[in-house]
Amino acid sequence: MITDSRASTKRSHRAVLSWSAAAAALMLAGGVAVAQTAPQAAEAQNAVEVLDRAKVDALLAQPDKVLFIDVRRADEISTIGGLPVYLNIQPSELGRLRSFIPRDRQLVTVSNHAGRAKKAASLLAQQGFQVAGAVGVQDYAAQGGFLSGQKVQTPAIPGIVAADTRVDVVREGFEGTEGPVLLKDGSLLFTENRADRIVRIAPDNSVSTYLEKTGSANALAVNAAGDLLAVQTAPSAVAVLQPKAKALATSYAGKPFNRPNDLAAARSGNIYFTDPGAPAQAGASPAKTGLYRVDKRGKVSLIADDIRRPNGVALSPDEKTLYVANTAGEALIAYSVGADGSVSNRRDFAKLAGFKETPNGPSSGADGITVDADGRVYVATSAGVQIFGADGSALGIIPLPRAPQNLAFGGKDRSQLYVVGRGAVYRIATLTHGVDRPGK
Repeated sequence: MITDSRASTKRSHRAVLSWSAAAAALMLAGGVAVAQTAPQAAEAQNAVEVLDRAKVDALLAQPDKVLFIDVRRADEISTIGGLPVYLNIQPSELGRLRSFIPRDRQLVTVSNHAGRAKKAASLLAQQGFQVAGAVGVQDYAAQGGFLSGQKVQTPAIPGIVAADTRVDVVREGFEGTEGPVLLKDGSLLFTENRADRIVRIAPDNSVSTYLEKTGSANALAVNAAGDLLAVQTAPSAVAVLQPKAKALATSYAGKPFNRPNDLAAARSGNIYFTDPGAPAQAGASPAKTGLYRVDKRGKVSLIADDIRRPNGVALSPDEKTLYVANTAGEALIAYSVGADGSVSNRRDFAKLAGFKETPNGPSSGADGITVDADGRVYVATSAGVQIFGADGSALGIIPLPRAPQNLAFGGKDRSQLYVVGRGAVYRIATLTHGVDRPGK
């Protein structure tokens, strides 16, 4: 059975293509084994290029033109990790299934340190396949490359996740993943922001395109009326996407927004959003930033312009507290929300782990925020998903294969925590539930 890792994980099947020393000296032609001498086999293997990280990354950027064939056992892949867009084929099935290996793509064979991969690559090359080379995933990782497919489990965090809960990979390889939000039918939307589209994960975990040409939407929300809202970056705006598209706010004090990033919609009709400006560059002056409120009449109010890099934003279950992530700060910020939607009493709510100096300045990686029904706060940071009690106490961290960027509770009972970031979508079964209200 064969597997294309871009397909739904529900349909995925894995078998393993492994090569013994004897098999390495054979060439399968139409299911018939043709013997090679040992010197011939060695010469063919030595002719295979072992690819470094730069060459592998360049090929990974062309998923429609390349296919990775992993020749390791399934337990090696789950323990060590691998590369996306791959096939795994049992040795006994190679002759029968060789027609499934496309001849219109470049092939890269994969093993731990490229030894078995070189043998497989030489055989495929002799069969007329387009072989780009071989790669050892452990060598690739040592050069700073990212491996997918590793089995990742959570630590025990009382009331939140049980020990060894598997972090499920819904899909990888998206062109950016941001701004998830739950719909009434239990499906989840998120933005594939570099592709200017919104993707839907259905209750049966199937993945499909939901909406295209979104104005480069970055984050999503649903208001009390059921409208789908977004912060857009081309042009910059806070807008309704559905049922009828319209801009709600595009500027403040006569100046257009820079690059809105995230938003939270209150039941009252108020919308809170952040505008961190363009990403910081080394040596450049900091961008003008802002934390804003759009009231139900469309009036825009500036809440703060002194948060160095405002990012994620969320409301507590009772909507009396507004949480704001400062990517360039060590603390998660909180405000008290008044009955009219105005905010006051700014304070440092919780200390973020992983805060450090980077070439572009200080960073905690703090990004998206969500809350559960008990008022606990979940923050996507460079350390993983950090979880805090309603009092700001640190409860634990869920590490992930890739640094998360945003998150939301989903599923019919809102017990599944969906985390997105760096082109990947993860799902974690929790012991808690998201807030029973529209949106996140």
